[in-house]
Amino acid sequence: MDLSQLGERKIIKIFEKIYGDCDKAVLGMGDDSCIIEQDENHYLVVSTDLLSRKTHFPLEMSPQNIGKYAVNACLSDIASMGANPLGLLFSYGLPKNTEENFIKGLAQGIAKACTDHDTCVLGGDTKEQDELLITGIALGKVRKDRVLRRSGAKVNDLICTTGIIGSSAAGFYAMIKELDVPPKFIKAAFEPQARIKEGIAINKYATSCADISDGLAYTIHEIAKSSKVGFRIYEKDIPCEEELGEISELAGINLDELLLYNGGEYELLFTLPKKNLADVERKMEQLQTSFSVIGEIVKNGNKLIRVDGSDENLELRGYEAFKSNF
Repeated sequence: MDLSQLGERKIIKIFEKIYGDCDKAVLGMGDDSCIIEQDENHYLVVSTDLLSRKTHFPLEMSPQNIGKYAVNACLSDIASMGANPLGLLFSYGLPKNTEENFIKGLAQGIAKACTDHDTCVLGGDTKEQDELLITGIALGKVRKDRVLRRSGAKVNDLICTTGIIGSSAAGFYAMIKELDVPPKFIKAAFEPQARIKEGIAINKYATSCADISDGLAYTIHEIAKSSKVGFRIYEKDIPCEEELGEISELAGINLDELLLYNGGEYELLFTLPKKNLADVERKMEQLQTSFSVIGEIVKNGNKLIRVDGSDENLELRGYEAFKSNF
């Protein structure tokens, strides 16, 4: 069986089985980041991402945007744990014919994104490679009583998401199919933003959290599985741009693919008790970040409630390396 048949998630399971548990980690493989004891009151949170020209960086993307993208991709898993970033390490695989100006632009984009998130590059490595490859490692710090995980959701918790859903996937499809769409969709595809401040703001109130880079449907399934609960998601409450339906028609893509399955965004999907809703609303207002309540945690069942009131099982599916949606 080759990797296109296995897919990313089964490959990870193979690694997990062979590596086994690490006794030096509080939380190892299987969540957005690993957690390591730092001191009596804090955890060190560590995450890594491998990004490539073929998968993540279309030729239309500027070197500056590639740099920004790399930083935000690495920091998003730190954000979903409610942690404050300490720094990043980057290793670069670069074709020999890469122009100096490209390297300068890449570094400028990385530096700008680091400044935006009040963090820095700690070091890295550079090697020759056939195509552009960037490996990033992000380090974060969080209080032990504030760390967020995929597990922890409780029955009757609200399911919430930051920001707008579906715009990144719409932007990529528009680019691939050469559609004329508002610039905000291309911006969403090229410049996704890690929700660092939002993760820190909710870590006192949320019971579970993950980013939706692999798609809303996959992420809520992962939270439910880890928490041993079910969920109900309401289609009418999923926040999206009003033009999304029109773009899905022009691209010949079902709207569900954009809203639920394609991913590409670094918004946070989190659960919280109803009693904490007002506090989170206040925090998000202070950050000028939109967020929406899109469902609730239930004892069992994984339901999507359609606009017309009908319900169906929400398919467990999302973006998966080696089984690319694009």
